[in-house]
Amino acid sequence: MSQPEIPMLPEIHQWWPRLSARSKQLLEDADEGVVPDEVREEIERITDATVDPSARLSDGDRRFIRTQQEMVD
Repeated sequence: MSQPEIPMLPEIHQWWPRLSARSKQLLEDADEGVVPDEVREEIERITDATVDPSARLSDGDRRFIRTQQEMVD
C-alpha cells in the first residue's frame, strides 16, 4: 500500500525571501516540516496561491532553509 501524497508548498524561492522574520523562525523550529497556520497564510498572501492546510516542507525546502541559516550565521 502506498503512502498518501502530501500536498506541497509553492516553490520556496517564491516566498522565502519575502517571509517575515517571525515566520522564518517558526519554520526553522517546525517539527517534521509542519507549516504553522499563520505561516501558511503568509505564504498564501505572498504567492497569491491557496496552500493546502496539510502541506509540509519538503526535504529540499528544509535543506534550502538550512543553507539560508548558514549564510546568516
